[in-house]
Amino acid sequence: MRILTALMLGGTLAIVGCGDDSGGGGGGTGSTPTITMVAWEDAADCTMNVRSDVVITVTATDGDTSAADLIYSGSVSGCDGPIDAAVSTVSCPNVAEYPGTVTVSDPDGNSSTPVTFPVPVCDSGNCADDPGCSL
Repeated sequence: MRILTALMLGGTLAIVGCGDDSGGGGGGTGSTPTITMVAWEDAADCTMNVRSDVVITVTATDGDTSAADLIYSGSVSGCDGPIDAAVSTVSCPNVAEYPGTVTVSDPDGNSSTPVTFPVPVCDSGNCADDPGCSL
């Protein structure tokens, strides 16, 4: 009977789990990535109401993962193209300010806090200078 009880209890613990002691976001082990800066740069020939490229640069750190192994995920609403690298190019129609969001993950499954930022029409900037960022 003790063996049966131990097996049943062991199975219950296996199903329920014992919690996550990783301390990182997203349930992985190790350090969590941190986004330290987001910047945007419009094309030199940017014109209101004419689609053009905007370069989005995301700077992130992770205590136990090299920068080359970080995974970028994000977008700028109303613009074409994903934010899928430390430096990504999106194409915006330049009609209004566009909201952007980016998250950085590591191979262990840890994710940064999402950062939201504005992409104004034909203007370059960064989160250090813009109160519209959630950095």
